[in-house]
Amino acid sequence: MKKNHISWLIAAAALAILALIGIQVRWMQQSRELLEEQFTNRVNMALCSTVENLASDPDHAEEIRACCKAPDVASCAPNFLPRSQEPAMQAALNQWMQFYQIDLPYTVQITPKDSATKGAPPYSCSLGPVLENDTHYLQLDFQGKDAYVSERMGLMVLASVVILLFLCIIFGLATWHLVRQKRMAERNRDYFNHMTHEFRTPLTNIRLAANLMARKNKNLDGNQYLNIIRRECGQLVHQVENVLQLGGLEKAGYQLQKGPVNLRTLTDEVLAGLDLQIQESAARVEVDQNGADYTIQGDAFHLGNAFRNILDNALKYSGAAPAIKIGFATEAAGTRVSFTDNGIGLSTKDRRKIFEKFHRCESALCSGKKGFGLGLAYVKKIVDMHQGEIAVSSPEGHGARFELFFPKGN
Repeated sequence: MKKNHISWLIAAAALAILALIGIQVRWMQQSRELLEEQFTNRVNMALCSTVENLASDPDHAEEIRACCKAPDVASCAPNFLPRSQEPAMQAALNQWMQFYQIDLPYTVQITPKDSATKGAPPYSCSLGPVLENDTHYLQLDFQGKDAYVSERMGLMVLASVVILLFLCIIFGLATWHLVRQKRMAERNRDYFNHMTHEFRTPLTNIRLAANLMARKNKNLDGNQYLNIIRRECGQLVHQVENVLQLGGLEKAGYQLQKGPVNLRTLTDEVLAGLDLQIQESAARVEVDQNGADYTIQGDAFHLGNAFRNILDNALKYSGAAPAIKIGFATEAAGTRVSFTDNGIGLSTKDRRKIFEKFHRCESALCSGKKGFGLGLAYVKKIVDMHQGEIAVSSPEGHGARFELFFPKGN
């Protein structure tokens, strides 16, 4: 996985955790508000039920009326409270407070209505059923209400904290393992690239030695065993080059060396380099063109290697008489290049995975041809780095068609 992909993944996961924490905090706030609202509603209902009881008791009703008519209700209320909180008053309040499951200590007071204040004060009920005019409230004052609400939310808060802490621990461990795996993958890739470099030098020497033997000793020209050495050495060198090229492209900060590239001319150069393989395979290569200019901005070296990999596969998996057709087409948005062969074809399953690293098609495995499964992964990487597109189609058993599109001015 690319470094920037890992960074984006970790950042997205961190944002998700933060969003979850924010949602949880907001949910807890709303839960607290709901508990306080429920508490207020229960208190108000208990008070209003008590007021109805007072209205049905003439003695208490008259005492409340007298208190409310006093010039100073504030001084009347303290005198009123001890007498009002007689067994009948206390019993009524306790009955309704218990009914609505309110077990906090409280004090009772009578407060006049303020015309400048909108709405009733908290924990109050109008004394309208008792008084001739609706001018006063019966109000309660609670001690320890905040602690009461917090206690009710205790289990909820504890569960939320435990769950969020668990998620944060899991996220931290997952991130640590992901970064650790990434570092191990980078080390393995570096080791693999160094090992491949070490293989290239002896393979190149073997190939040079075989060519020198053939030149100096004409009797060895066409020797079966020497040809095997040269062919297999060339195959290994080709695979080593694929590994090194793909490994170099995956390094952070790698930049293509772009310039004007004529895709038709580039294809001729690639075909010239594959001339011996084409002759050995008795292949027929047809290049279809209409004389247009197929120049794009691209990296000639990597584009040439990409074309070479596609053609090499076409020669390798096209049987005894390979027939390859290369087509070019210009469009308003860019240039399209197609490679069509008459090979063994690709299954639907293989077409979905054909551009994955180290994937080898079942038909390729059955053919006995050697490879690492890196050629087409390299091709896909090159096309992507040119902001292009690549598609493959293949009726099973009837060859394969690779279509590459390169936009203009990329």
